Amino acid sequence: MEKHILIPAENFCTSHEIALTFIEDLNNFGLVTVVTKENTLFIPETEIQKLERILVFNQELDINLPGIETIFHLLERLEKMQHHLSELENQLKRFQ
Repeated sequence: MEKHILIPAENFCTSHEIALTFIEDLNNFGLVTVVTKENTLFIPETEIQKLERILVFNQELDINLPGIETIFHLLERLEKMQHHLSELENQLKRFQ
């Protein structure tokens, strides 16, 4: 069984100087996944990098949540297209 490391959301918010409600909003918007245990909000370690990226978009670039959602959707599509292109290039190399 895999063990997931959970970071208390309150600790993350304190260190990044953001409100806990921002994390809740991101969760409600479907941008990050959080875990609630015993009335305490936790962020899986796997979500930290994504969450920090969202903070850059929001705080430094002043992009709102719908804009961030659009950016992440486009980035996901781009990654899929790059993966597909790599597969096609590998197939082409086999035929050469």
